Amino acid sequence: MGNIGRTISYLKRNGVKSTFYAIWERLEQKRKYKYSYEPPEEEELERQRNHTFKTNIKFSVVVPAYETQDVYMQDAILSVMEQTYQNVELVIADASESDVVERVVKDFSEQYKNIVYVRLEKNGGISENTNAGLEAASGDYIGLLDHDDVLTPDALYHTAREIEKCEPCRPYLIYSDEDKTDSGLERYYEPNKKCDLDEELLHTNNYICHFSVFRADVIKELGLRSEFDGAQDFDLVLRTVNLAKRDKAFSDDIKGQNALVRHIPHVLYHWRCHEASTADNPESKMYAYEAGRKAVEAATGMKVSHTMHVGFYHVDYGNDIFDIRKDIAAVGGPVIRNSKVVGGLMSKDGTVVFGGLHSRFAGVLNSATLQRRADALDIRNIQVRNEYRDMFKKATGIEYAKRYEINLDDEKAVKLSLEFCNRLRHRGVILLYDPEMRSDSE
Repeated sequence: MGNIGRTISYLKRNGVKSTFYAIWERLEQKRKYKYSYEPPEEEELERQRNHTFKTNIKFSVVVPAYETQDVYMQDAILSVMEQTYQNVELVIADASESDVVERVVKDFSEQYKNIVYVRLEKNGGISENTNAGLEAASGDYIGLLDHDDVLTPDALYHTAREIEKCEPCRPYLIYSDEDKTDSGLERYYEPNKKCDLDEELLHTNNYICHFSVFRADVIKELGLRSEFDGAQDFDLVLRTVNLAKRDKAFSDDIKGQNALVRHIPHVLYHWRCHEASTADNPESKMYAYEAGRKAVEAATGMKVSHTMHVGFYHVDYGNDIFDIRKDIAAVGGPVIRNSKVVGGLMSKDGTVVFGGLHSRFAGVLNSATLQRRADALDIRNIQVRNEYRDMFKKATGIEYAKRYEINLDDEKAVKLSLEFCNRLRHRGVILLYDPEMRSDSE
C-alpha cells in the first residue's frame, strides 16, 4: 500500500511519462541490486570490546522521544546499551503527554545506570526537545538517534576509531553509511553507501543523515533551530560544515577527506520504516522537504528549487555561476546518445559514472539527477571560466568556441577530458557536475 501511495503522489507531481520511467527503473534496480545486512561476527564484537583506545572518549547519544511505542523505545535503548564501545550515556528527552516512554526507561534504568532521562514540561517540537537533550548531555561527542531507529552494535567503536585516527584534529562531524529496516528489524534494504564530504551534493539532499555524531562544543554552540523543524538535522549539518570550512587550522584534507568532517564507510544505523515514518512514506512529511529547501537557501544564499524527487533540490546559479562562485572553474552535464548516457561525470580514471544509464532514469538514490563535485567532466558538454579557456585549447588542441563543432568519439573525448580536467584539479579549483545541463545530442 505504501508503494501504491508513493506512486500516485509521484504521478500527480510529475505526470504519466516520468512515472512510467520511474517504475521501470525501480523494477530494474530490484532485479539488479541485492542487499542484506551482515552483522559483525561475535568474535569481532568481542575483539572490539577488548580494544584499548589511546583516549577515553565519552559519547552521549541523544534521543528526543514522543509517545514512542514500547517496542521501538526498547530497541533504541538496547542498541545503545549493547555497544561494544561502552563509554556512553543515553540521554532521552521525553515530551510525551502519557507515561509510555517513562515506564520503559524506568524498567531499563534498574539495569543500566548510564541512562539520563529528561522529562519535558511540554512538547516544544523536535528542535526544542532535542536541544533540551543536548543540555543534559555530558559527552565529548554527541550522536543523534531517532526514537524509532537503532544503531548497529559497533557504531560507537568505529566512531571512536575514526576520531582517534584524526589526532590531533578533533573532527566537528562524523557520519556513517546506513540502511533501512522493517518495523520488526527482520529485513534490511536500500543501503545508503555514502561518499566523503561533497558540499555540492550536500546542497541537493541530506545524504549525510544517519548516523551523525558531532563534537559536543560544536553542536551545543549551534543548537537546532525550530524554524527548520522537519529538516532540523539537515540545517544543523549544513551549518556544521560551513563552520568547519572556517577553521583554517584543520581545513586540509587527510587521505582524501576533510579533516573536520569524516565519513565512516560502514553501515552503522538502521532507519526503521513503518506507516508513519518518513523513511517509508516521504509524502507524510512534505513540510520537512520544504524546510530542507529553506535550509539549503540559508546555507548557500542562493535560490533553491525542488526537483521531481521529494527531498532533493537544485541550486539555481542562473547564467552567472562563474561570477557567483569564484571557486568553480568548469560546469558540465551528461552526454546522451540514443537515450543512453555515454559521457558527462567521470572518475579520475575516465570511467563514466552513469555510463549506460537510460537518460530518463534517476540512478540509485536519484544520484544521476543531483549536482555534485566532479573529478572530471566531458568536454563535449562543458562550460569553462574565461581564464581557463586557453588551458582548454592547450590541453585538448580544440578552440574553446568551436568545441561543439568537433565530433569526438567516446574514447577520444575521455582522453582529452582527462587531460584538461587533471590540469584544472591541480589548480585546486572545483569542477561542478549539473545534470540539468543536458547535451544537445539528446
